[in-house]
Amino acid sequence: MKKLIIYGASFGDVIKLVDAINQTDPTWQVLGFMDDTPELKDKKFMGCDILGGRELLPDLSGQKDVYFFNNVNGTRDGNHKIAERLNSYNCKLASLVHPAVDLNYVELGRGCIIPQGCVIGANVLIGNNVTLRYGVVISHDVEIGDSVLIGPGVTIGGRAKIKKGCLIGAGATVLLGTTVGEQATVGAGTVVIRDVPANATVTGVPGKEIIK
Repeated sequence: MKKLIIYGASFGDVIKLVDAINQTDPTWQVLGFMDDTPELKDKKFMGCDILGGRELLPDLSGQKDVYFFNNVNGTRDGNHKIAERLNSYNCKLASLVHPAVDLNYVELGRGCIIPQGCVIGANVLIGNNVTLRYGVVISHDVEIGDSVLIGPGVTIGGRAKIKKGCLIGAGATVLLGTTVGEQATVGAGTVVIRDVPANATVTGVPGKEIIK
């Protein structure tokens, strides 16, 4: 089995997903969590040890068969910071995919999480450090860039493009052929019917940009 370090002791569903993977095909031995909160060191989360924080990376990153997963999802900036830190140490990144999710004809990057209930069509390209929540439906020929977070119950229509760093809120719908620009935010329940500019925030039905 490959060894797994989970960075961020806050999102317990990652352990549930690892258990589901191992029940079908024993793959991951969880060595424990890393977390930069000093008070958490030597405690447990989801039954696993919290080993320490970033100070462990120089040693752990060089060990054979040790993989890392970025489990910091409290804020988009926090997630990106940990992703950059892991990349700076050339860490091997695990992608965790529920065994019931069909990834035939799907190209998947490193460090992604795809939980139970997701449906992904043919010829979909998914970048690195992409997080899907429960029940995401992605139609055919969709392109999803690096470091995208897609909330539960989101539907993305065919040939849509979700650019790097986007946040798609729970229950949103991105219609066929539309593009959501880099670092854009789509609010929960929003229906995107036209392209969203980079760094914009859109909400509502149909989605309209919030001007700050």
